[in-house]
Formats: sequence, C-alpha cells, structure tokens
Amino acid sequence: MSVPNPDNGRTWRGQTIEQRQAERREKLIEAGLELFGTRGYANTPVKAICEEAGLTERYFYEAFEDREALLDEIFTISLAACRKATLDAIRDSEDDLEISMRAGLTAFAHELTRDPRRARIQEIEVVGASPALEAKRRESIHAFAKIVADRTRELGGRDRNGPLRRDVIALGLVGSVNEQLIDYVIGSLDISLDDLIENQMAAFSAVASQLLD
Repeated sequence: MSVPNPDNGRTWRGQTIEQRQAERREKLIEAGLELFGTRGYANTPVKAICEEAGLTERYFYEAFEDREALLDEIFTISLAACRKATLDAIRDSEDDLEISMRAGLTAFAHELTRDPRRARIQEIEVVGASPALEAKRRESIHAFAKIVADRTRELGGRDRNGPLRRDVIALGLVGSVNEQLIDYVIGSLDISLDDLIENQMAAFSAVASQLLD
C-alpha cells in the first residue's frame, strides 16, 4: 500500500498546497532564526535547520535556494520591522530634530533587541556572510542615514556650500549607532539599553545644529 503524498492533491487535511508550502517556509524561517541567532550562521548546516524545523531537506530546497537565501530572508524581515518602528516613531513625534531622533533611535534599538536572536543575526551574522549580504547590510545603513537626513530637511534644514554634507554627517551618526549596538549585542558594553541610547543621543545632540544650519 502506497503512502499518500500530501502534495499530490489540491488539499490535504484541509490545507491547499500553497498553504502547506507557506507553513513549511515559516517553520524553516523560525528554525533559521533560532539556530543562526544562537549557534551562528557559519555553524549551522542545512541538515541542522531541517532537524530544528522537523522537515526533510527536500522541503528546505523547495522553499530556499540555499542557507544564504534563508539568512537573507530573516535579515530582510528584521530590517523591515526596524525600519517601520523607526519611521512610525519619527512620524508620530514633535517637529523637533532632537525629539524626533530620540523617538526614532529608541524605537529602533528596542525593536532590534527585543529578540536577541534577531539582533545577533542583523548586527553580527550577516557581516561578511557573502558579498551580496554585505552589500545589502551597507545599503541598510545608508537607508537609515537617509531617514535622518530627510527628517532634517522636513524640519527646515538646508543644503549649503562648503565641506560639511548632511548625508555624510547622518551616515557617521548611524554608523556609530550600529557599531555601538554590535558591541551591546555581543556583550562588550556593560551598559543598559536605555543608557546606551542616552550616549547615542549625546552624539546626535552635538551635531544637531550642523544638520539644521
């Protein structure tokens, strides 16, 4: 007697093929989040991901081309959540640069670190994982810097002649925040998250006038 193949028919136990595929994909994403975020990307083979998800390797390759594609997907999800939290906080804040930056920075930091596994993946595991992921990581830093630069323009900041550039200043601020968060995530900074945000705001406050002049 043959064993029924759940993918042979349109439905299986009340689920369509597409629903089953989506469910398996979510299991693999959760398994990747757990393993990449605890033991690390380099130490996690496809076999381990499948064991964690309770699926065979066949289903892994049905959903993802390779491990990098899974890491990319988790990174993309994390970035989107952090970006949304940041933009929502800035949009809902007062029309004051320091207040806006505090709101955005606080929202970003808390969204990123509410799941330590996701924080490790976004800040550590994707670094140098592949040329494509490294390029995407760099693009994300520039994208967050653009949020800062755009907010200053909304509040009346003007581009001006001379060596100082709004985009470069914003990139420096976001880059420093990113490096501090890396140290926070790996435990190199003995500081609370709220105190870390205060230190980051000190840097933002110091250059606020340069961004608005």
